[in-house]
Amino acid sequence: MSTVEKWVTTTEALVAAIEEGVSKIVVSGRLSNVPSLHLSPGQSLCGAAEDSKIAFAEGVDGVEITSGNGIHNVHLCASPERRAIFNDTTVSSLGRIALRSVTTHGRVQILARDKVRGGHLEVNGLDIVTADARAESERPHGYGVYVLQGAFTFWNMQRDEDVALSADLTRLSAGREGAPVRGSGIFIGGAGDLGGRLIVRRLETGPVYSDGGIPRETPDCISGGVFVVYGDTCGQRTQSRTGDDLWRQ
Repeated sequence: MSTVEKWVTTTEALVAAIEEGVSKIVVSGRLSNVPSLHLSPGQSLCGAAEDSKIAFAEGVDGVEITSGNGIHNVHLCASPERRAIFNDTTVSSLGRIALRSVTTHGRVQILARDKVRGGHLEVNGLDIVTADARAESERPHGYGVYVLQGAFTFWNMQRDEDVALSADLTRLSAGREGAPVRGSGIFIGGAGDLGGRLIVRRLETGPVYSDGGIPRETPDCISGGVFVVYGDTCGQRTQSRTGDDLWRQ
């Protein structure tokens, strides 16, 4: 990495710092019309204050993480159907990903597929204000129904049962009263009884407001506030305040 830490106050400076390989990029103020960003392994992105905000250009995804990244104390704004945070599936491991005190407009989706075969995700404070996952066509299936992905999705899709990822997930929330996220709220799952697994030490949520937005007469599709799907091992869990049941296949 060329520089250990750099503060940025403009969109152009943010893009340049990421491309230069700065280890820690600190965003001061509110940046607008930001293109999709790609963090290299080991890079972190954080806000200088509680009102630090990155507003992405219309129609693009937000921050693509790779391995060993951190995103802290920042507000990321993308369109509801877009991903505010997502991962590059061409790397072999997530390493240790840390999301702390992050607010998003737009989905957070982390998938173990393609080359991703390991890693750990730590979340301590993630508030997803708006999100819409209904357009995601890949959905787990069982007992005759498909499950919609969530505003927050962490899914091990690898068919190899030796592939295991771990997580510690606390202070997750999604939606607002009267303005729910669409699709599921919190979605966590492994690949199935004979597939890859998730080992989740804690799953603790705050308020989760979700409305699947499923058309009438669609009996083979379901959603919910919090879904814990097959192929996982969970320790402590806290149910969402909406009263949606945890679901395990």
